[in-house]
Amino acid sequence: MSNRKFNLDNEVQPEIHFRLLSISASKFENDWTSFPHSHHFTEIFFIKDGTGRMLIENESVPVSSNSLVVIGAQVTHTEFSDPENPLDYYVLGVEGLKLNTDREPEYIHVPASANSPFIRQCFENILREMHNKQDRYAEICQHYLDILILYFCRKDHVSYEVVDAQNSSHECHKVKRFIEHNYQSMISLDSLAENCSLSKYYLSHRFAELYGKSPIAYLNEVRLASARDLLLTTNHSIEEIAGCIGFSSTSYFSQSFQKNFHESPQQFRKSHRVRT
Repeated sequence: MSNRKFNLDNEVQPEIHFRLLSISASKFENDWTSFPHSHHFTEIFFIKDGTGRMLIENESVPVSSNSLVVIGAQVTHTEFSDPENPLDYYVLGVEGLKLNTDREPEYIHVPASANSPFIRQCFENILREMHNKQDRYAEICQHYLDILILYFCRKDHVSYEVVDAQNSSHECHKVKRFIEHNYQSMISLDSLAENCSLSKYYLSHRFAELYGKSPIAYLNEVRLASARDLLLTTNHSIEEIAGCIGFSSTSYFSQSFQKNFHESPQQFRKSHRVRT
């Protein structure tokens, strides 16, 4: 008699809290018009067949059979199919999932690989369960999703995190990203509101509701984080740092830095250099 037994390691397994919302199966048949859109949840595309491209913000990403594309929440995108070889694909809507990537905009593209048959089978199992709706189908679908994400992350060396599932405003998300990429410029609440076509009062309320602080408070937070890095890594004067991160005056920068880090920029730089 031959017997092989493997015991699960006795360790606490992390809980998984992202949630499957939907699955759809689509095929391009010259009967839909592509237009840019976004969602409050992450979308996971698996291309069953065909060729085409995905426009993700301003990037054009070629896709073909057995490739996988994960698009983060609030990222504008749309699909374009090759008329001669139409796209045929599955797409999952997943709430609370964020795959970690340094890419901006937030997406991951994995071309066809040896893992593709397993990934395709997970999508097909979910679709079958959602279609038949037999007893406990929702639990089964969620478990297939968990397996799919864990397998994909392990095989393609991608990490993920679970984020608060919030139906955040697309406009506020755009404002947040705009601040992160343009904090060195002269920015006011009026200019932010004008750029996203919202009243400044609604923008302030909605942004604070989503992110816990006003747009201007977040702008100062981003600027001060940059100032801290410059103090630690450059010999720029305090005046130069204040100017290059967007503060209108050196005194206002010093006051803001003192309030946030409980010491002046000069003291911060000096204390760090003493430690090193």
